[in-house]
Amino acid sequence: MQIRREDEQSLLALDMTPLIDMLFILIIFFLATSRFQQEERDEAIQLVNSKSSLPIATASELLVIEIDKDGRKKVHGLERTLEEIEEIIRASVEENKESDIVVRADRRAIVAHLLETTEICHRLGIDDPKVTYAQE
Repeated sequence: MQIRREDEQSLLALDMTPLIDMLFILIIFFLATSRFQQEERDEAIQLVNSKSSLPIATASELLVIEIDKDGRKKVHGLERTLEEIEEIIRASVEENKESDIVVRADRRAIVAHLLETTEICHRLGIDDPKVTYAQE
């Protein structure tokens, strides 16, 4: 009786289709559940141009305060008073001591509005609130 031996290549072949399907499912899952770092910014705010090589401030945990040309202050897209901004900053610092405060002030705004906002940060123990600008 002759025993037939199967080809060695057929024994080594693996079906890659389930592995590729699983890979695509994982990619889609992570894309759908991840939080993107870049939040919407008010495009009406014109930042000051700078020739400096310092980058625009970016971090994982940012509290962005936007000051438009009329001095209105916005946090998370909603207009806020100085008292509300102070409470939001205080809550942010209590939640995460490493959180960064970023102030986006329109170049046409009065400097006093920027000073009011950074003064609140200094009073609450944030020594270096970041001010963003546009690079030339």
